[in-house]
This record gives sequence, structure tokens and C-alpha cells, in this order.
Amino acid sequence: MRTFDEKPGIGRREATAGLIASVLALPLTFRAKAASARDFQPLWSSARVLIGNSPADQSPSPFIECPLFLDNGAFADAFHTLDLLNLSTTGEVRGTVRHHNDAIEPNFGASIAADVGQGSDGIPYLLVGVEGAVTNGAGYFQGVDRAVVPCKYKVAFGAYGALLLVACVDCVVILVRD
Repeated sequence: MRTFDEKPGIGRREATAGLIASVLALPLTFRAKAASARDFQPLWSSARVLIGNSPADQSPSPFIECPLFLDNGAFADAFHTLDLLNLSTTGEVRGTVRHHNDAIEPNFGASIAADVGQGSDGIPYLLVGVEGAVTNGAGYFQGVDRAVVPCKYKVAFGAYGALLLVACVDCVVILVRD
């Protein structure tokens, strides 16, 4: 039996209600302190963005060439390539970006991330994100010092599970000028 001299304890229901109220109020505390996009420094001085997409599947191969388009959908008279020929032996992945007779081959060796996954359409895709330094860019690539290329490639599997590229899907080529 409880007497009036005892201090009442906090029950499980009261503690749970207090915890829930604290958690629900937490986003309101942080909302006023959220940084806006204007608070950050620009990622680079300027950049040119090209979009890649294969109009049709190509014969499965460790090498692929994909057309590039401007943001308005017009053909940019440009292509990018991905070469996986030496991937299984040396781990080397090469790629180029070409506009008419001007070409660059960024050094993607230091910064590459890739994974194979199955799309919602049931097709296997190679998802690649690369960033590489560009040296000696001339003509169209004058002043470009870095290239960033996130891309999704439709793939098939060859002998011993080798990746064979079939099509470029939703690729982006960002040519950075700092």
C-alpha cells in the first residue's frame, strides 16, 4: 500500500510518452539551423555537361562507344568510350571523350567505383562512376582539367563471367574547368 510520504515514480507509459514527444520535436529544433545551397562554395569554376545514350544495342564487347548529346537533346558531335579489355588481367579501365578530331583520355585509375546489378526491367547493368585528371586538352577540351563520368551500361556475360558492354544508358560526362 502506498502512503502520501512516498515520492511517485515515473511509470513506463509516462516515460514512453515523454520520449515520443522529444523525438517528434527534434526535427523542429534542427529545421532553423539547416544550411542553404547558397552557404556552400561552388564545386568548380565552370563545366560542360554532355549526356550519353546508345540509340540501339551494340554487339556485346569489352569495348563500347557511345554518342553524346547536349542538354537540349541535339547530337553534340561527340562520343565517349569505355574499354574493359584489360580489366580481368591488369585491372585497368580506360575511357576517352572525343569531339570531332579533339580527344582526351582522363586518368580514371585513381578514382573508379563500379558494381553490377539487376535493373527493375530484369536486365543486368554495370554502374560506373569515374573521375580523372585531364592533361593537354586541346580544341574543344582546352582548359578542361578533370572529367567526371557516372554511367549505366547494359551488359551481358561472356566466357568465365567476363563483362561485355551492350549499350550506354543515362550516361553523363562532366568536363570540369577550374
